[in-house]
Amino acid sequence: MRRNLCFILFLIAGCAFAQNLEFTVIVKDIQTGLPIEEVTITSLKSNQGFLSNKNGEAIINLTKPSDLKFEHSLYKSYTVKFSELDKKINEVYLESNAMQLEEIILTSEHPQDILKELIKNSLTKITVPVNLKVYLREFYKKNDQIVFFNDGLINFQILGNSKKLKTDILVEQNRAVGLLDIDINSELLGYDLNNIIENYYQFEYLDEILASSAKRKYEFQVRSFPGNEDYLVIKVTPLEEASGVLSDFTIMYDRNKMIIMEVGSVVPESRMVDLRRSFLSSDKIYKLEYKNTFRVDNDLYYLANSKEVIGFEKKYKKQKRRIEVNNHMITTNFDKQIFKYSNQNVFKDKSLINKKTKFFSNYWDVESGFISTKEEKEIIERLDTQ
Repeated sequence: MRRNLCFILFLIAGCAFAQNLEFTVIVKDIQTGLPIEEVTITSLKSNQGFLSNKNGEAIINLTKPSDLKFEHSLYKSYTVKFSELDKKINEVYLESNAMQLEEIILTSEHPQDILKELIKNSLTKITVPVNLKVYLREFYKKNDQIVFFNDGLINFQILGNSKKLKTDILVEQNRAVGLLDIDINSELLGYDLNNIIENYYQFEYLDEILASSAKRKYEFQVRSFPGNEDYLVIKVTPLEEASGVLSDFTIMYDRNKMIIMEVGSVVPESRMVDLRRSFLSSDKIYKLEYKNTFRVDNDLYYLANSKEVIGFEKKYKKQKRRIEVNNHMITTNFDKQIFKYSNQNVFKDKSLINKKTKFFSNYWDVESGFISTKEEKEIIERLDTQ
């Protein structure tokens, strides 16, 4: 009887321990108490990745006990011990960099030349081949109203080398809810899942500021990064006298390893007028905003998460409609070992928008690494009933 009692107590303790591997964190600003969106959260032992939503929330579902590292470009990095994450809902506070002034760094090289060196070095160090397990989700707006949503668990099998990449996509599960007009298809979305990783891993979105002519259109500066003394930032901003739809670029890099850690661009509001004029005369797609966050773990260097917002106007039945796509990708896990698969299982379309829904678990809450807010869930439920 005593042996059976010990066995039961062991099972109870085991279950309690297992439950502690799944919990919620809410990331907040230590001064304002407000939630912080898009904080990269990494399990330091299992290398699982998570991202906080608009409410600062992330559901952590660990495969083994691990400390968590919290990173955001506007805040100081912070690591929390696993033993401290002992509640069902844990609040984590980050310290903002906003009160610390950036300093302009004077360099003997032109910042554009430093950027070229960074890209060259990053290309040699990016981990390939590798399998990235990614949660992808997309919200589609038509005339400022969300009309369609899709998401899925995807394996990006990245093959080849940094100079010539090839990506095979294997879709584990996916869902699509809402209605898209028949004339809105994957050709119009401005990106292709089958080359999006190649674009990210080869930093192709930076091409427009690498040409020698870019020095006549943009101002380049190297600045300090208050959140981490090992990091510096290259700011690239359009000159006031330069015309056209030009973006602001921010490239954060590790000054010791000389690799890019975060890169992004956005069209400033002051130049949106030119962008809208372009829309009126063309269906051409413009990248309004994007951001890639990379992570280094020992000898591994990989994409941690990405965000793209793409907007365009399209003429349909003599009316112009504004279409916007908001895309997030979060690397939830990775493996240098490429697993075997059949060519017939490779997904070859440009987008998941037309892929039939197929799922066998609520992966969006358990395995996504990026949970929807209450408001977003209500929108998805509404779309699903239409």
